[in-house]
Amino acid sequence: MYLKNLELEGFKSFVDSTNLEFRNGFTAIVGPNGCGKSNVSDAIRWVIGEQRSKTLRSTRITDLIFNGSSSRKPVNRAEISLTLSSVPTGIRIAGVPNIAEDVKVTRCYHRSGESEFYINQIPCRLKDITDFLMDAGISPKVLTIIEQGHIQDIITSKPEERRILIEEAAGILKFKHRKNEAIRKLDSSRQNLERVADIVQELARQVESLKRQAAKAERYKKYKAEIKGLSLKLFSVKVRRYQSQLEAIELELNEQTAKKVEWNTRQATFENQIAQLNVEIEESLSRLNQARETIHQLKSQIGSSEQSITFKKEQLSEAETDIDSATKEISQMTGEIIGLTNQVENEKQNLSTTLQGINDQEILLDQRKAENEQKREDLRTIQEQVIDGERNVQALFQQTAESKNKMTALETQVDGLKTSQEKLLLEKEEIRDQVQKNQAGLEQKETEHRQEVEELTRLKAQQESLRQETISYAKQLQAETDNHSSKKEDYFHQASLLGSLKKLRNQFEGFHDGVKSLMNNQSGERISGLREVLVDVLHTPAEYEVAIETALGEKLQSVIVNTHSDSMEAIGYLNNHHSGRGLFAPLNPKLIPSEPLYMNGTQGIVGKALNFIDCKEEYRPVIELLLKSVVVVQDMDVALHLHKEPNFHGTVVTLNGEMIDANGFVTGGSLESNSLGLLARNREIETLTSSVNSIQNELNTLQENIKNKKHTLSQLEENLRQLNQQTHTTDILANNKLSDLEQSRLEAERLGNRLTNIDREIKALDIEKEKLSTDKTSLNQQLESCKKKRAAEEELLIQHREKLEQSRSGLEGISSEISRLKVLIASLIGRRENTLTEIKRLELQQQNLKQRIERRNTDLVSNKNRITEIGDEISTLENTVISLSRKKDQLSETAVQEEESLRQQEERLKEMEQDTRELSRKIQEITETLSQIEIKRSENRLQIVHLEERTYEDFNATREELNSAYDETINERETDEQVKELKEKVAKLGEVNLAALSDFEKTNERYTFLKKQQDDLAESIELLHSTIEKINHTTKQRFLDTFELVNDNFKEIFSRLFQGGKASLTLIDEANPLDSGIEITANPFGKSLQSLALMSGGEKAMTAIALMFAVFKVRPSPFCLLDEVDAPLDEANVVRFQEMLKEMAVNTQFIIITHNQKTMSFANALYGITMEEQGVSKAVSVHFN
Repeated sequence: MYLKNLELEGFKSFVDSTNLEFRNGFTAIVGPNGCGKSNVSDAIRWVIGEQRSKTLRSTRITDLIFNGSSSRKPVNRAEISLTLSSVPTGIRIAGVPNIAEDVKVTRCYHRSGESEFYINQIPCRLKDITDFLMDAGISPKVLTIIEQGHIQDIITSKPEERRILIEEAAGILKFKHRKNEAIRKLDSSRQNLERVADIVQELARQVESLKRQAAKAERYKKYKAEIKGLSLKLFSVKVRRYQSQLEAIELELNEQTAKKVEWNTRQATFENQIAQLNVEIEESLSRLNQARETIHQLKSQIGSSEQSITFKKEQLSEAETDIDSATKEISQMTGEIIGLTNQVENEKQNLSTTLQGINDQEILLDQRKAENEQKREDLRTIQEQVIDGERNVQALFQQTAESKNKMTALETQVDGLKTSQEKLLLEKEEIRDQVQKNQAGLEQKETEHRQEVEELTRLKAQQESLRQETISYAKQLQAETDNHSSKKEDYFHQASLLGSLKKLRNQFEGFHDGVKSLMNNQSGERISGLREVLVDVLHTPAEYEVAIETALGEKLQSVIVNTHSDSMEAIGYLNNHHSGRGLFAPLNPKLIPSEPLYMNGTQGIVGKALNFIDCKEEYRPVIELLLKSVVVVQDMDVALHLHKEPNFHGTVVTLNGEMIDANGFVTGGSLESNSLGLLARNREIETLTSSVNSIQNELNTLQENIKNKKHTLSQLEENLRQLNQQTHTTDILANNKLSDLEQSRLEAERLGNRLTNIDREIKALDIEKEKLSTDKTSLNQQLESCKKKRAAEEELLIQHREKLEQSRSGLEGISSEISRLKVLIASLIGRRENTLTEIKRLELQQQNLKQRIERRNTDLVSNKNRITEIGDEISTLENTVISLSRKKDQLSETAVQEEESLRQQEERLKEMEQDTRELSRKIQEITETLSQIEIKRSENRLQIVHLEERTYEDFNATREELNSAYDETINERETDEQVKELKEKVAKLGEVNLAALSDFEKTNERYTFLKKQQDDLAESIELLHSTIEKINHTTKQRFLDTFELVNDNFKEIFSRLFQGGKASLTLIDEANPLDSGIEITANPFGKSLQSLALMSGGEKAMTAIALMFAVFKVRPSPFCLLDEVDAPLDEANVVRFQEMLKEMAVNTQFIIITHNQKTMSFANALYGITMEEQGVSKAVSVHFN
């Protein structure tokens, strides 16, 4: 895999689209300082996932986009595309195995802040790109891009920071990333489990309590339902009495209403006529605008048709040229077909001759095969006789050999038994001496072991005490650390949210465009008379925010100004800048006398809106003007009741934001659940500010406590480590003593057992010798009998073998003849197949030529038809141009007529509006008369409303429920007694929690759900622990294996680059390789340095290069960009550096940014970066063979 292509556009100084093609081997990028060479390095680093602006040599991300020059304007986007070639199939891209040879990665950034990422032109995430490149061995963090400063960093960096070189070579960076993710999930799961466990415990207690309360609430609901049913019957009887009295008043009201309806009808007629006239005016204006638009479209169509005529004439000329070319090609191909036909006839004649030869040879072959089969049958009979003879001789030979082997074995066993008996007697004497010596040393070892065990017991008791103290202190520290992390996360979350809210508020997000323009003016032209927006000067408790926002509505966005002249100045500013509209409230508004609010002590009224407002005194007149006639109530039923009061002339608003204004207009509906009002947003900012400050103080205190406890814990751990070492040493000594003691005991036991076994073995040997002597005599007799039988069978076998040789000689002659015939037939068949193939080729060539002639004939006819069609289309287009020109002239005359008609309609509209105003005055007089009658009716209805309100207040029953409960047969006195008895039962129940019914169901459901969540979290924690252990094991093994390979390579390459000397890598903490730093030891030839800091700049660079190449040999990167890494090297070191690059180039493609002439001459291709135009980079390429 290698870097094939790099495309830059709008990136830093590469404003124009620039395409850099790369080959395998070495590519050098050269040019003067400041021309943009390193911008190529930054482009590659950025497209493969780098996100830090500092690493990309910029202060913010927008600096990557071309910012303009003296001759160029800034652009709005930067785009980099990187193409990798020879990508292995199967490597996963966004979770899908790759099947393409080339993969193109694209990253784009817009000045507005949007980023786009693509793989092979398909949108993706940045994570998909970095995961794919990491699997391919490409990363911006390690050895894909190496700068001069980075070379020095390898030497001067901390040992812990050098680990990333080995980790990248081992391919464990992705494992570390997965481990960190697993640890984060584990911490989160633990916290969630603790929270869920607390909640589950609390919910279990609540469920039991709510279960008892719900049973009590059921009885309460039953009694209340009976009380409601009886009470509604009583109230409905009384309401019916008042309704009959009201009917007489209604008759008089209807007479007056009929007269009002007549006047309203006349007014409606006038309004309909006005509306109709307005519609006609709008239609005339629409027709006029349509005519003008149509005229413009006709002009465009005429121009388009004229261009089409020109284009069609060009097509006509092309078709005539193609007809001439087709005629010539057809003539030439016809001649070629005739020549191919003659060749086909010749080949068919050759085929006939070959087929006849094949038939003749196959007949002769069949005859020879029959003779061969007869010979083979005779040979098989003789072979069977020979095989039987050989089998008999072999059996007798094996029988004789077995008898001799048994005889030899018996003699050997007898000799072995004698030798064993002698050895056993000698061993018996030696063991008796060892038993005496072992008994003396056993007692001394028992005493020494007892002393060591006593010392070990004392140390372990001391060790356990110190360990428990350390664990306890560590748990306290972990608890405080977890608490600090939780608080810190909460702090960052709330601080981020607070910053976002403040930013939105400072930018007046959610306000009208006019308010934004005036209050968020960035140009410094803010009008002096503007004070504040109304929503910023008033405060109200959270429960009244919705009601106050509904009552004020758009006025919340009013801008408070000093005087009306300031309002006019602000309006002028908005008009001049086309910045929308605004609402302005003068600081000292005109006072308008109003009647006091009449609320009549109605239940459900919360109070006057002004009572819930807190503001500065200077703004109090503005607030009083807006809210003096606004009353806040509990719900809509109370609002309707209060609005119907004859003496109430204000606005009613509920706590949920429903409103009835003084004229009866109703505002209501659902609010977006996730949207905050302007007042709520201000309150949330204040709450978050207080919370963030509080959390910050807690974090400072926790940080100090953690620091002190860490110091104490480190002292305890050091003491414990020393004690562990001492205990471990003592334990080893005790175990060694015990091992020696046990060994001595086992040795004594073994020696005793061995003495007994030796006596037993000597007796067994005597018995075995007598048995072997008897077996030897029997074997001698069997051996003589076998020798005689084998001699007779060998004589018969010699005769059968002579007959077999004679039969084989005759069979071989026939087989040779058959083989010769087969070769000849195969040769003829090959000749036949070649002839058939040639015939097919010639016929296929003929067919292709005929198809080409047919296609050209089709093209010929098509072009002739096309010439005819184009001529017709040109005529049609010319007629269309003439027709459109006429239509345009007619529409121009129509537009003039429509303008005259529009003027006449507007004059009629003014006359009719005057008549409508006169009729409205008369209707007002009739309305006053009706009001007097309605007052009388209202007095009678008041009694009915009182009963209905009591019904609603006591039982929350509607008017329909009250009417349906009417029962004329009831006895009012008896029913009233029944109601009293039920109320006494309710009173005996005491306090009842009606919400317990729904609360019990919800709480029980939530308890069951969270209990299952608790079990799932516990299972996930176990799974995460297992995952982390597997990752640690895999990571450790890979790291250690790779470290050894890199270290060996580093020693070899260092010695080669320095022509001698020694260097090595060592782990600072070998017991903990997953976190240990890596120390570099380097001594050039003839020097003995104690520190890398004592090396010269060139020596440091060569040491770092040696380490870099050592890593490359273990895991080559597909490509590597070196940015002026040869700058500190002298001429001799540059040559050695180049030689190493040649070896590395077998597996890695190198791109080198350099000023060194030798490095340039070493490259396969050169890219020169120039800046012919100030601030704009361009690339010029030179390739060498």
